[in-house]
Amino acid sequence: MYYNTTNETGDDLKQSHKKAKSQSDKILAFYKENQEASPSQVMLALPVGTLITSVRRSITDLTKDGHLEKTTRKRIGLYGKPEYIWKLHALYGMGL
Repeated sequence: MYYNTTNETGDDLKQSHKKAKSQSDKILAFYKENQEASPSQVMLALPVGTLITSVRRSITDLTKDGHLEKTTRKRIGLYGKPEYIWKLHALYGMGL
């Protein structure tokens, strides 16, 4: 989901929604292949220039939508701080 905090309109807004959707699709595909990861690990697997804040936004949205779930485990991220690890939701793909 794109959060229109800069009040975009028209084609710019459509492109931003499309880009955010595409990024979330890529992140979900990453979790399908890798089962679990921290936001930094996901960012490193995406094209250069992908922002960590955008990855975290997508992970949050995918969690709210029931595709991912946050674990209680952590690992050190890119900035030397602990990050939670997310994984595919246990019921993902079951239509529940």
